[in-house]
Amino acid sequence: MEYRKLWNKVSAVAVVFMCVTAILHVLVYLNLQYRSIDKNGKIMEGLASYRALKEASEDLEGVMDGEYLRKLKDSYDNSFEKEYLAEHRGFLGTAGMTKYDVPNYCVNYAYFGPYMTNGNDKVGLDYEFLESEESFYRAYKEAVKESLAEDGLYSEEQLVVLNEKADNMRTPFTTGYAQGLFNLMTWFNWDYSLVFFVLAFALAGLFSKDNTGGVTELTLSSKYGRGRNLNARWIAGNLFSASVYLIYLAVQILVNGAVGTLAGWNLSAQMLWCSCLYDMTLGEGLLIMFFGGLLGALVIGNVVMLFSVRLKNGKLAAVLAVIAVLLIRRTGSMEGLYGTIEVLSPMHFGKSSLIWMYRFVGNMAVPCFVVVSVVAVFYVAVLYTGVRLSYKKYHVN
Repeated sequence: MEYRKLWNKVSAVAVVFMCVTAILHVLVYLNLQYRSIDKNGKIMEGLASYRALKEASEDLEGVMDGEYLRKLKDSYDNSFEKEYLAEHRGFLGTAGMTKYDVPNYCVNYAYFGPYMTNGNDKVGLDYEFLESEESFYRAYKEAVKESLAEDGLYSEEQLVVLNEKADNMRTPFTTGYAQGLFNLMTWFNWDYSLVFFVLAFALAGLFSKDNTGGVTELTLSSKYGRGRNLNARWIAGNLFSASVYLIYLAVQILVNGAVGTLAGWNLSAQMLWCSCLYDMTLGEGLLIMFFGGLLGALVIGNVVMLFSVRLKNGKLAAVLAVIAVLLIRRTGSMEGLYGTIEVLSPMHFGKSSLIWMYRFVGNMAVPCFVVVSVVAVFYVAVLYTGVRLSYKKYHVN
């Protein structure tokens, strides 16, 4: 019953606004900005460029062993793409795409390491280490080590542990088309805060006394008591938070899947996260990110519920919740403090740092997504305690 009460006109409007905003942001931006080279050497623009790119990329799908690397080099050296990029120096740096982007960027990372970008000068394959599979992956692992050192997150002793993981990285990689998944990851992060704003408006009245869905004297004196009523509302608030987040996630998957397809789930995670040390696929990496995003939504939902029970006024709680969301949202573009922001801010709970970053407990490297999970559980426990203590002293008059 408490969950159903949360689906009122305010929450419905907020959810619709979230969905419409997310859809328009993806469709308008992708249609206006992106273009690709199809298999016939024709420049395709707008939404049609993704299907053309996927079709052109089919002959580059495979395992990056020695034979693949030699064929890739020969294919690129004799391609229309190489000739075109030589004449259009800003193509790749201004939302241009070619079928060689994913495998060629992976190869170039082995040379440039932490200085890798997506420009035209980082897609060529004129490297001696491509003569054999062994020399390529040796260079790649050294590039990963250099990136870890450049991050500035780890001490010398910690780098020794991570370098050993890099040496044991599973190879060869699997490569292919992954632009649709890259778009999904990008827009999932860009519009993630929309979920927080919906929760700020929808949950602000959960414990208030100024609307029909809030707390009344009858509620507090019911035979089930404050404790059971609190738990019912708190569970409903968390279910609602999860529901809003899953609606947002479904919109992102459906829209990006319709435009760029979701092909590439079985590719190696290194095709998107070059310094990833895990033996996982892109699909598994994205699932970790999506789970982190759910944790962030639950934390924000509990923050709003605490405002609601403390202030007892839905409108005031909504205003302060929006202010809190705006402040938390600003941390989304912040990084550093030795990785502290990434594991403490809910805005980072669904970001790719979960895939490549570690935190250390002594000499033990703990995956970032494990740390974030622990932090999120701690946040929710503390916030629930605050809500429970406040509700025990709740008075309508």
